[in-house]
Amino acid sequence: MIWVSVVLRRTVEMVNEYELYLEASTRGYHAYFKDATVYIGEILFCELEPDNQHSKYAVVVKNEDDSIVGHVPAELSKIFNKFLSEYGKIEAECIGNRFNKGRGNGLELPVDYRLVGNARYLKKLLKELQEKNTESNYNWKLSTVQKCRV
Repeated sequence: MIWVSVVLRRTVEMVNEYELYLEASTRGYHAYFKDATVYIGEILFCELEPDNQHSKYAVVVKNEDDSIVGHVPAELSKIFNKFLSEYGKIEAECIGNRFNKGRGNGLELPVDYRLVGNARYLKKLLKELQEKNTESNYNWKLSTVQKCRV
């Protein structure tokens, strides 16, 4: 009975949730890959990291073992930090092998971030991300805002 109740509640919650996908990367994998292996297709989780010494907006990316695999890039961290604090949740699916672009960012993992939350806020966020992407040539791939698949 309890299991059915949890499943039904989660299904009702998802009906009111929307999602937005943003293809980018997770940075800093070079500092963590000895302790945290990541596989293509693996779902990672984003969390606030308020005690980070380098940025008050840091968002850490962890695997299912709760091991750190990297951080959200600085150009996204303030936006993601606010989103996690006030509006929803963020997952990241690893979509390729680690790489180094040679710009001082170390090893990066290509990921597809999935932001889940309120439709109105996600639409506002999408517009902000599109403008930032255009102005700065980040080459992020952005989806439209859509209802969560149940």
